[in-house]
Amino acid sequence: MTSLSSNCDPQDRRKPATYLATARCLLLVLCAYFANCSWVVGQASFAPPPRPTSTSGAYNPTLPPPIAPPVVQQPVASAPSVAPETNPITPTNAQPIEGGEIVARVNGQIVLASDVLWQVNKIIEANRDRIPPEQVEKARRELLRQQVMGLVDTKLLYADFRQNIPPENLPKIEENLLQPFEENEVPRLIELLELKDNMELVEKLESFGSSLDDVRRQFNERTIAGEWLRQKAPKPKPVTHDQMLEYYQEHLAEYDFPAQAKWEELMVRFNRLDGDRAAAWRAIADLGNEIWQRASKHPGLRGPIFSELAKQKSHGFSADKGGLQDWTTKGALRSEALNEALFSLQVGQLSNIIETEAGFHIIRVLQRKDAGRTPFTEAQAAIRKQLESGGQQKLVQEELKKLRKNCCVWTAFDGDLSGPRLSEIMQKRQRR
Repeated sequence: MTSLSSNCDPQDRRKPATYLATARCLLLVLCAYFANCSWVVGQASFAPPPRPTSTSGAYNPTLPPPIAPPVVQQPVASAPSVAPETNPITPTNAQPIEGGEIVARVNGQIVLASDVLWQVNKIIEANRDRIPPEQVEKARRELLRQQVMGLVDTKLLYADFRQNIPPENLPKIEENLLQPFEENEVPRLIELLELKDNMELVEKLESFGSSLDDVRRQFNERTIAGEWLRQKAPKPKPVTHDQMLEYYQEHLAEYDFPAQAKWEELMVRFNRLDGDRAAAWRAIADLGNEIWQRASKHPGLRGPIFSELAKQKSHGFSADKGGLQDWTTKGALRSEALNEALFSLQVGQLSNIIETEAGFHIIRVLQRKDAGRTPFTEAQAAIRKQLESGGQQKLVQEELKKLRKNCCVWTAFDGDLSGPRLSEIMQKRQRR
């Protein structure tokens, strides 16, 4: 069921431009509050409350007391010791999970099934024809697990954020996120769920076991967590010229490109003329004579000349586009005769009639690029961007590892997750 999952990790940097604007807006808000407060992170008088002696997670006065995880029976004395299970707990008789059930606790923060159930139900609904009826609940349970694990880093970051700002600042920060939510997130959800308006969105979320308030809270936590992570992670060192050159030389094959040609086509298909090859020949010959007369009047013309005739009489797949074909790599076509003509004709020259298994063709090359390699001077801007992104992502991952190391996480699917085991599961997620 991996193919049905969606990744909601906060460190995912592939966001729309609107989310970048949201992050910048939040950064300004946070900076303003930090500047106007007399506290500094680390001052004894404003330090967060001490952690409780229990292992249930960080103290959070705004949340209800954490509930202990289910008690797991110990094996009988005669049974051999068994290593902890590293795979998700997926019973064959999977039972439906209701929205009010606790499915995870992350440093004292409770995650209800309703927090992710609406997304799971949407995926199930979209893939109903691919899932056997007897496997629906098992699939839902596995998707719930994936969605819950996708929330772990967000919850860890959000808890860390709340421990490092005055509690009275949080309502104002959330108030500033209301406009981005209504202007960006709500329209995105309406489009995603193929709805008409906010009213339908509310009804749809309720049918999925959630609500607009729940979705707004999750949006706030996700946005704050993402911005907090960007602030906590160290800035990467500038990429040097030597590093870019080294990368280029190690990936030379990636900068090689084959010969390509842009061309136009007239075609007569055999099946359009009931398989009559002679009739097809006469039809393509007539097209060739007609286009030859037009071309002979403008011998120096290098642009397209098939457009009008192709739209009227050609049977090619690109006829509605005037017979125009985009850049085609050498050897990419099924017909060897067409491949050879594309890279042997002079630019602007009409081909002879070319026969393929589907019909007859006349082609004309508009532009051609010889095989070659993108020079370093042209590639270095993209290389710099890639190395900077990779460096930043590495630092982000290191920051997340620090948070995961001493966290307390329990899920209904995997039980208690220690730091090493949690890191192992999260690394598997990233490799998918």
